[in-house]
Formats: sequence, C-alpha cells, structure tokens
Amino acid sequence: MSKSSTARTIVIWGAGRIGRGFVTDLFHAAGWHLVLVDQSAALIEGLREAGHYTVVRAASADQQEAVDIAGYEALITAQGDASAAAAAAADLLAVAVFPGAFPAVVRELAPALLARRAAQPESPLDILLCTNLSHPGPQFRALLHDVLPPGARAYAQDKIGVVETLVIRIAPDPPAELHACDPLLVWTNGYPELPVDRQGFKGAIPAVAGLRPVTDMRAEERRKLYTYNAFHAALAYLGALYGYELIAECMADLSVQEEATAALEEASRALEAEYGFSPEEMARWVADVIRHTDNPVLGDTVRRYGADPRRKLQREDRLVGPTLLARAHDISAVHLIEVIAAALRFDPLGDPSTSYVRERVKTLGVRAAVQELRGLTEDEHSLVMDIVRAYGCLPMEVGWHGRWAW
Repeated sequence: MSKSSTARTIVIWGAGRIGRGFVTDLFHAAGWHLVLVDQSAALIEGLREAGHYTVVRAASADQQEAVDIAGYEALITAQGDASAAAAAAADLLAVAVFPGAFPAVVRELAPALLARRAAQPESPLDILLCTNLSHPGPQFRALLHDVLPPGARAYAQDKIGVVETLVIRIAPDPPAELHACDPLLVWTNGYPELPVDRQGFKGAIPAVAGLRPVTDMRAEERRKLYTYNAFHAALAYLGALYGYELIAECMADLSVQEEATAALEEASRALEAEYGFSPEEMARWVADVIRHTDNPVLGDTVRRYGADPRRKLQREDRLVGPTLLARAHDISAVHLIEVIAAALRFDPLGDPSTSYVRERVKTLGVRAAVQELRGLTEDEHSLVMDIVRAYGCLPMEVGWHGRWAW
C-alpha cells in the first residue's frame, strides 16, 4: 500500500497481539505508516486480504472502543529482500516477539542493518524491544554483535539504539464468538502507555502520544512486576483456595480482593521507600492496577495468572522480591507472605511447574522447599519460618470461604 510522503514509517517485527494490538495502535493514532513483518504466512496473507483489522480497547464492561487499523503493509519474514529493504529504510523499528525468538530476529535484521549502514551511515536507527523480559537490551545487543561482521560492529554500537520498553497492556483471548467472526481481532485492556528507556535512543525520541520516556528503567520494571504482576498472582493464588476459576470471581469476593489489595499496598510502600516514588504517585498507580484488573470483559483466568509458580516464586520475582524489599525497609509484608504460602498450594492440572513445586513441598517438607524454591539463605531464616507458619494456617480444602490468621 502507498503511504503519505510526509508520514514516518515504523517496521514492527512480530505481528502478534502486542505488535498488532499495541504498537500499531499507538503509532497508527500518531499518523505513522505501519509495516508489519511476521514469520506466519497465514497471518500475513490474512492481513493483506482484509486490508484492515480491529483493536478493541476494553477498559471495562461499559467502556470499550474499537479502533480500525488500516493502510499498513504486511510482509513475511521469508521474503527476506522485501522485509530487509523495509527495515533498512524505516524511521523506527519495533521487535514484538517472545525473547526466545531474538536470535532468529537478529539474523533476519542483520542484512537490513548492513544495507542501512551502506546507504545512510550517519543516520541512527532505534529498535524498541516490546517483549515480556526484564532488561532484554544487553542480550539483544550481544546477539547483534555476534551476527554482524567485525567491520559493522562499531556502526551498530554508535548508530543502532536498543530501547527497552515496558509492556503493561494486556491482550487476552477475545470472546470466542467475536474471534469466530473476525480472526484478526485483537482484544486488549486498552492500557494507554508504553514506557521507554530514554537512555537507549540514538536518535530523537518520537513524539508519539503514549510513549513515556523514563530515566530509571529498572525502577519502572520493578514497579510493574511488584504491583501489576504481584496483584495478579495474589488474586490467582488466593482465589484458587476458594475454588475460583476466573479473576473476575476473585475480584467479586471481598475477602480475596481485600487480601490481594493489602499485599499490593505492602509492595507499593516498599517501592516508595526504595525508589523515591511519591505517596501520591503510588496511590494513583495502585488505583490504576486495581482498575485495570477489575475488568470482567477480559475473561482472565486464575489458571493463567497463577501459571508457572516455580518461576513466579523465585527470589527476584513478583512475590518474594517485594517481600524482601519491604523487610529491608522495615515494612510489614504479612499479606505478601500469605500469598507466597498460598502459591505453594496452587495445583491446577497440567502445569509442570506447579507439579514440581508440589513435589518439592511433599518431598522436602515446607521449610526446606521454601528455602530451595525461593533461593532464601540461612540469614533469612525468619522469613522462611513466617512462610512456613502462614502455610500451616491455610485452609486444607479448596472452596473454603472463611478467613485465616497467624
């Protein structure tokens, strides 16, 4: 498709839910020309044939907005020359793939970067990394270094910006009846901002509404992990004790919602103490976390939010991480500890990570399993024992609707 002679171009490598349902949404609204690149021939052919698709911003049951995305180009990665030419001429790149696909993407991008170096060696090119991985920049840049010939490595270091972002927008499965009618539909919670690391840019930061440049990306990453992800995990693990299957059910039960919110507020106070976020800013942030989560139209499940507890219970992740941070600042973490204990009881069928956690608890006992699974040391004995006590106070039967104390 043709584009306006004045429109800037962004090439989005990865036309999945985040690439197609978030990055394109922001840049389409800003008047940029969109080029979608994906390895799925079926997806690209569908996008070409349709000529447009819909992104739904479903902020709540009563607040939904459908946005029509049109005027894009769609390319298959197998068409190497076309996709490389598009990337070489782009004003901006975005990579919206799972981290495991980074090596393949870098190999696909290498010819484009070499062509750009030859055609416009002084023109910087920034690459937004829109992926669910903490601090992906060094990994992506190391892959670039390895795949480029020695003579091009200094160019990449000086002119290619690798910009970490923080994807908070959620894009779950759309309602089945809508997806059946429109397979290209992307259903989202409409989260409006994409924080970007201002220090990663080599060129000017695009003036695009929704891009929020930040200076301390590590603080932003932890804030998202220790609030959004922690709250979602808390709802799942506490709600599972009551036999709930949907996050909406967990939010509707005041006992579960209050307990999860108390854990969220403990994490919020710890982040405030560690990174200097103001109480007013964190109060607004926490309110947004709750508002964006309390959205029954998204259909999020306890199983999805609680999946892979072995990873989610690691030392620096969403539950133990804020607990340790709170204790370092002498902030009570009793509710976070209750959630950690509840995670040890999480037991949906078919999740190998859950089976592993349950097996370790059964084999080692709660205390030793807590130390092993969470990477806690003997110096953190008091925390281990707090988790053990909390575990002992949990209801033993799923579907229990009382409250526990320890």
